[in-house]
Amino acid sequence: MKKTLFIIVAALITGLTACTNPYPYTADKQLLEENPSIVPDIQMEVKVPVGSMVIDQTFVDSVSTIRTLQNPFEMKLLRIYADTILGANISLSDMRHIPYEKTENELDFYQTAYNANGYWNQVTLTRYNTEAYPKLIWLEMQNQERTLIRTLFYNNDKAQFCLDYYFPTPYYTDYIAFVRSSVASVKPNHELQITLQ
Repeated sequence: MKKTLFIIVAALITGLTACTNPYPYTADKQLLEENPSIVPDIQMEVKVPVGSMVIDQTFVDSVSTIRTLQNPFEMKLLRIYADTILGANISLSDMRHIPYEKTENELDFYQTAYNANGYWNQVTLTRYNTEAYPKLIWLEMQNQERTLIRTLFYNNDKAQFCLDYYFPTPYYTDYIAFVRSSVASVKPNHELQITLQ
């Protein structure tokens, strides 16, 4: 019985990995801020596109609190970065508290789950894996005015966090390289952050 269960689990893991492709882009340092943004809450770091500035954490925390009160299964907003010249922003959210079944159900029906009000002209989903993350979901939502690229990063069990890149669609051709590089820069960071008061 144990041997059969092990074979089934191994087959499922192999099947999950087989239906994803390696993430095909690398982090181009010319397109990214020099210093990574380290987020100890979820033990990761990311380099954001050049020109992106971190938004005041007090504001981010207040938005996060309101969202959580409205929906306890909402992603917990951790950071916001903005490029005021381009009109782009990036948000980083914690997904560890969201049940696995909820996330996977939304992904199974992603065209309706992520476009319930018909705001987007198209919604596409691609599955990747990286050296650090066994599964990365790339959701691309677009209309004539705006583009949202949502990337979900998984450990072996479930989605851990999400990066949303939101920018004007007319800049897509130029800005997509910045987004791809930023996603490629994401990696775990297990350093202890100690703040002295």
